Amino acid sequence: MSAVSPLMHAIQDRDLVAAKAALERDAAQATTDLPGGLSPLMFALYNGAHDIATLLREFRPLSLFEAASYGDATRVAELLVADKSQIAAYSPDGWTPLHLAAFFGQRDTALVLVALGAPLDALSQNPMQNTPMHAAIAGALGESLAPLLIGFGADVHHVGGSGVTALHLASSRGFEGLCKLLLARGVDRHLVTEDNKTAAQIARDRGHLSTAALLELAGN
Repeated sequence: MSAVSPLMHAIQDRDLVAAKAALERDAAQATTDLPGGLSPLMFALYNGAHDIATLLREFRPLSLFEAASYGDATRVAELLVADKSQIAAYSPDGWTPLHLAAFFGQRDTALVLVALGAPLDALSQNPMQNTPMHAAIAGALGESLAPLLIGFGADVHHVGGSGVTALHLASSRGFEGLCKLLLARGVDRHLVTEDNKTAAQIARDRGHLSTAALLELAGN
């Protein structure tokens, strides 16, 4: 098993000073992918260490997945103009560029990807088996970015891994407006997850009581 590098420790601790010190000692850490293929910059973004991601950005040009996640719409466009086939490619952890832009709340980058033909309903190649719209709901701008993807034609009915639907995800975050939109689009509020939870039950479990009430009363 590979040892965790000082840079990885710094990222996990969100310690910019330690990250700079680690890179001063060994700059190769900035461009050495983790086991499984995830880049240090992506690892930083996943850990919420945005200042460290900005630091790492200077060590090499962003890949398509990094640019989509970081929000560099210009770089995304440049890479896809050079090789359009990348638009439906999958990252080492199973996401398309649009999944990543949606999850990280990168609205402008997501719009560029959609405009260039990114598949709206591509399924992630991991146990979540979800779409970019699901990723958006789970991410940084879920309540505003998911409706945008729905407006472009994203499938609101897809059932992902463990039986999770868009309505389950929206209810788990207390997104009442999004729940209303999904219900208006005909999403079945009675569908249950693998552990037999409706969207209303999930909302109640998470303390989103008004969202739970909305879902329980829908259609009555």
